[in-house]
Amino acid sequence: MGLPRNRYVQEGIEGVYHCFSRCVRRAFLYGYDEYTGKNYSHRKAWIVDRLRELTSIFAIEVCAYDVLDNHYHTILRTRPDIGAVWSDREVAIRWLTLCPRNMSRKGIPIKEQINVLVSNPEYIEILRKRLSNLSWFMGQLNEFIARAANKEDGIKGRFWESRFKSQVLLDDTAILAGMVYVDLNTIRAGKAKTPEESDFTSIQERIRAWYRKNLATEKTGISTKSDFTNDPDISASWLCPIESKTYRRGILPIKAAEYIDLVDRSGRMIRSDKQGAIDADLAPILKRLGANPDKWADTVSCFEERFSLVAGLLPNIRKFASNLGKRWFVGIGAAKTAFISSRLPMV
Repeated sequence: MGLPRNRYVQEGIEGVYHCFSRCVRRAFLYGYDEYTGKNYSHRKAWIVDRLRELTSIFAIEVCAYDVLDNHYHTILRTRPDIGAVWSDREVAIRWLTLCPRNMSRKGIPIKEQINVLVSNPEYIEILRKRLSNLSWFMGQLNEFIARAANKEDGIKGRFWESRFKSQVLLDDTAILAGMVYVDLNTIRAGKAKTPEESDFTSIQERIRAWYRKNLATEKTGISTKSDFTNDPDISASWLCPIESKTYRRGILPIKAAEYIDLVDRSGRMIRSDKQGAIDADLAPILKRLGANPDKWADTVSCFEERFSLVAGLLPNIRKFASNLGKRWFVGIGAAKTAFISSRLPMV
């Protein structure tokens, strides 16, 4: 059931979204292309570097990401509340950082460019909204990658098969399932065996940050042991933290170590051909967030297929549909089995 994105991604309202884009050409433009004999794996770092750069400019947080050979996934949270407290000058600086002027052609010093923008408060408010806008963020990401790839290939034309696709994640349950789905994409594709071996993923970055902080003097490299019993702030600084701190709001109401352990064990389930056999000590965490432990492996393996435009607890999907003048959305059946629908909807 298609809808214009501005119907369900409302400007000025915080939201969490699963966004993904796929390349249009036959070639594996991120990996090794057997047809041409070229290796494009270095382009995966372009995605990660650009995400990191954009989060320093936009009022949008990256909660999870995974870059595969011909597509990528992200979980993004828009934060218009952050942009609302920026001064007009900060908005101008951020915008000029994103879209720098041609100094040699314009001949206007950067200080004067800032002053010109600040002197136009109506335009500043437009820019403030753009800097917390999901479509602007994804547009700046995809256009940058497309231009860089086309320049490297010496060609013109479309790089992405279409505009980015997105799913609305309505509640903590959907956010948890969506993030684990994204963080396990590389394992599910057979490109890695463990989360710490999954290159160009947010889970690898979180695990490495944990080891750098806590085990640097004891170990070298990344251990394959699933033992995250401590509860440090394991998030890489540019990623949205898992748990809330006094200085920054997290994305989930669980400890960061619990999340990493959950991803690790979920990855083992997907690889073991014993889907559905969730560890007994993980079941309370899933139930607390409203996920059905018996369906967890299927949920995090087929999240994108089970849910279309929106994912969440059944009451939240029904409320979301009603607010948009719809009776239902694809995914209601999945919500009945994947999530514990008896939970009260979020307010």
